Amino acid sequence: MKKEELFEAMNDLDEKEVAAAGRYSRTAKRAAWTRWGAVAACLVLLLTAAVTGMMSKGGAETPAAKPDEGLKVVSAVLPEAVAENMSAGKFLESDEHWDWWSAYMDKLQVSGEYQGDMQAYYTGIMEQLLTGEDENTVCSPLNIYLAVSMLAETAEGNTRQQILDLLGVPDLETLRTRVNALWQSNYVNTPVIKSQLANSLWLNNAVKFNDETLQRLAENYCASTYSGAPGSEEMDKALQEWTNKNTAGLLEEYTKDMKLDPSTVMALVSTIYYRGMWAEEFEKSETDTATFHGVKGDTEVQMMHKSESMEIYWTDRFAALSQSVNDGGYMYFFLPQEGVDVNDLLTDPDLYKAMSYTYEEENRFYRMVNLSVPKFKVSEKTDLVDALKELDVTDALDPETADFSPL
Repeated sequence: MKKEELFEAMNDLDEKEVAAAGRYSRTAKRAAWTRWGAVAACLVLLLTAAVTGMMSKGGAETPAAKPDEGLKVVSAVLPEAVAENMSAGKFLESDEHWDWWSAYMDKLQVSGEYQGDMQAYYTGIMEQLLTGEDENTVCSPLNIYLAVSMLAETAEGNTRQQILDLLGVPDLETLRTRVNALWQSNYVNTPVIKSQLANSLWLNNAVKFNDETLQRLAENYCASTYSGAPGSEEMDKALQEWTNKNTAGLLEEYTKDMKLDPSTVMALVSTIYYRGMWAEEFEKSETDTATFHGVKGDTEVQMMHKSESMEIYWTDRFAALSQSVNDGGYMYFFLPQEGVDVNDLLTDPDLYKAMSYTYEEENRFYRMVNLSVPKFKVSEKTDLVDALKELDVTDALDPETADFSPL
């Protein structure tokens, strides 16, 4: 394993969308679909495997790639957009929406059955990536889960077992079933909400790959395949263009520098793009300049405001509330109580109870709330190697122990 880079992330959608199934009647017919709200997030996760790691089990040194053969592409077949030419408002009132919603609820039901088994993974990955930072930071447990699952498909022996242990599954068949459910419940493309997942393989054309492994990646992860000369101008340009296309161009400040090392045997690239509408928008006239009290000091920001009766989850460590997104679950806000470090909340079991609606009733209240939320954009570039090592995924990152024989 050569390196892994996390460019920009959002939190896992699945738990929120499962929760939405039980509360849909509250928000389904709100008349707030006249324009897109300010909910958008995207990321790209790049995993590259170097020749030294891939060939460490006694294989011969890989010959040089063949630039003269050009780039060969096999594109993934993704689900068609729903009601592509219909406005958001008309879609929400249409029979097509109800048909789509019924089918989507079935997918959420299947995916929701796995959430309990994924709690340890959620806690571990968020604790590693979100705690102890001096700056704002972001991560997507879902995206990392899907990308590392792809890596498990290419590994064998203890290399694979360490990944399975991280993901909390006993074997590859169980993993494939779970990944399919997660992918199906998080890929949405309607006039109201876009939650688009994309995967791709970038292969050195000098290597003979196992077709069965590549086929499984294509079928289980809807992964496109690009075969060519890593490090060539043609392949780097294709990588940048594919990534920009699947993140709506929001990460160009990072993708313009994306390149594959010439020694790369295979790279796995996974992206998420999410865009949705608030079920009840913040009024533009209620936005002003105000002070945000951050852990590193006060900052003057554009602050959105609303006052209404809301459901609050209240403990002695934090207060939490959510804002619903049409057809897309909820965005949660957690406010530490006085004297509580925000980093400590990420290991608090009550935080997950709040998001999954498994909390104690005595901690739930309805109150009139004066809510102020800063308009914000967060982006960062993060190396996942140290985090994965802390979570006991070590063999895949060591050329002496990595076993990628299924490739």
